Amino acid sequence: MDSDKIGLVSAVLLIIGNVIGAGTFTTTGIMLGRIGDPGTVMLLWVFAGLVMLLGAACYGALARQMPESGGEYLFLSRIFHPVLGCLAGWVSLLVGFSAPIAVCAYAAGEYARHWGVVDYTPRIIGSCLIVLVTLLHSLGTRHGLRIQNLMISVKLLLIVAFIALTVGEVSTSCLSRPMIADVHPDNLAIGFIWAFFAYSGWNSVIYIADEMENSDKNLMWATMIGSLLIMLIYLLLNFTILGQQQIHNIEGRVDYMLLVAEQSASDWAVVVAAVVVNLALLSSLSALIMLGPRVYAKMASDGFMPRFLASQGGRYHKAIVFQGVVALLILWLGTYEHMLTSIGYMLGICCVLTVAGLVKLKLNDRGIAIPFWPFGPVIFILCVTCCVIYHVYHHPLYSIAGVLLVAPGLLFWFFGRTVLKV
Repeated sequence: MDSDKIGLVSAVLLIIGNVIGAGTFTTTGIMLGRIGDPGTVMLLWVFAGLVMLLGAACYGALARQMPESGGEYLFLSRIFHPVLGCLAGWVSLLVGFSAPIAVCAYAAGEYARHWGVVDYTPRIIGSCLIVLVTLLHSLGTRHGLRIQNLMISVKLLLIVAFIALTVGEVSTSCLSRPMIADVHPDNLAIGFIWAFFAYSGWNSVIYIADEMENSDKNLMWATMIGSLLIMLIYLLLNFTILGQQQIHNIEGRVDYMLLVAEQSASDWAVVVAAVVVNLALLSSLSALIMLGPRVYAKMASDGFMPRFLASQGGRYHKAIVFQGVVALLILWLGTYEHMLTSIGYMLGICCVLTVAGLVKLKLNDRGIAIPFWPFGPVIFILCVTCCVIYHVYHHPLYSIAGVLLVAPGLLFWFFGRTVLKV
């Protein structure tokens, strides 16, 4: 067994660390402020979680066919055309990793206010975190992975402790009668996109596929186990939060975890909430900064990004620093809700195309095993596509902004092979 390979447990923890971060501890308050009904918000979390599980099953099946690092860039390049893969790679750079890093850093800065850090804006604090973690990962990843596994394990224990300390304040009356019919469809669509973003990261292992032990088997197991655990954690955590008797105090708030803890009868709830949120944001930031450069390095080696971003002896330090710079730009140029919305719908488009690619492979080769076939891929594609179309129709400015962000990918496609290899 190669000691440098990533095992099943580490892969599952990497997925959990990548997902449970900014979206986990910031999205519910924003959703509640937009929708107004706790029961409907809880239903959106359930629905988005089920869609995520279907997507995870599809991605696991696809990764078994192509057990190489590169993510959507690799899949779409191989299945459809390299130009589509190139655009997906730029989405990964700007939307899949850099923007979530910016969101995570902003959330950490917002929560830092509760630690008495009031003289600095969330963007300044977030910038310091991005620079620090980027520098740490640029020095090497093996020791960083061990430290990250420890942080994620502690984080999970603290989340369980937070639920245990605050569940006594839960009243199920506000969750038992969801008023979904009274909510505007636009708010439902945006709420789903935000929840889908909060679940994003369930496909993390496809970016390190060729670095895993027994990748032909462990890719599917890691994806499904990680996704199931994440959904269970999210539903328990949101049941505890949305069932609070003074729930409307957190409407529109990013830092609602600490507000809920302050309302608890336990003096330890605030301490546990503060530690778990900061630890979760830090581990999520670390996981994102670790995974993204694998995509850019693969694109650079194929000529679709500058050559200096390519892996050098298995190291990705230049790509890591480049990603950090992009994340800092997004952090300072975008609003929080704009970052959330743009991330959600652009990731949705890439996921739909990837699952459609799996369907294409299945139609050409009936021997490919896909869980829940054909209903799983079809339901995933229909649900995500409908929300994306609704979003594009009703929010054209956000949609245009997202397209403009990835437009440079076309330039690198047309000129990359002749210019970047010089």
